[in-house]
Amino acid sequence: MPKYPKKITLRKMKYPSPSGYVNIGKYIPPFEKVVNGFGFIGVVIEDYGSGKIMCNVCGKWFEQLPTHISHKHNLNAEEYKMKFGLLVSTALKSKKMRLAQSKIMQGMRASHPKHCYKFVKNNVWAGNRKDKPKAVESRNKYGVCDLQIAERIRNLAKELGKTPTLTDLSERYGAGFMTLLNSRYGSYVKLCHNIGLEANYSNFNPKYSREYFIEKASSNEPSTRILTINEGRAFYRYFKGGIKELRKIVNKIKARNEI
Repeated sequence: MPKYPKKITLRKMKYPSPSGYVNIGKYIPPFEKVVNGFGFIGVVIEDYGSGKIMCNVCGKWFEQLPTHISHKHNLNAEEYKMKFGLLVSTALKSKKMRLAQSKIMQGMRASHPKHCYKFVKNNVWAGNRKDKPKAVESRNKYGVCDLQIAERIRNLAKELGKTPTLTDLSERYGAGFMTLLNSRYGSYVKLCHNIGLEANYSNFNPKYSREYFIEKASSNEPSTRILTINEGRAFYRYFKGGIKELRKIVNKIKARNEI
């Protein structure tokens, strides 16, 4: 799994809300915008001043959404959460209302044993289970939604001045990050093509660099030695056209030196 931050602080950001700012909680930007709606996929937006929750369908603000979306948009809470990438367990109420209801329920559980629910294995209402897709909200909390992954790779590419290799990603984000890329996108190469980057292949043995092969081919010493497995892997990463491509490069270098 990816490296998750040990301590996540609550965040706020500018947004056209009644107060001009919204709480985004533990979610990590950037976020995917809702198509034909308001807000972001997998994010519950709460106004910083009033604490009201924004409706992703119409963009209006309410203390609790279930009543509004049922009467105005003909959606129940579960349908709304599935449509906008929220977890089934996510509350669609303001923090003020949740705290008030929590205080009441704590008192009821203390005085009425029947309100104390025990753990039930395979509870279909506990999170996104029973063949339900993974909610975008859970990815936003750890910075691993599609936009966030692309942003991480682009930022690292800008910092390094090249497309990062899998080795670079592993050193920065952990080996689990690469596993996530392969499981979600099929391969890192496919992801690079999707986000408009040219894939940069890792060379786990720095001895066999591109310059290493050019220098060997440029030397006047004849060599009939067969490449080792590690040399062969590195060679065809750099020279997809094989020995012909390498010879063309060497000839161009020799021609420049003779001028």
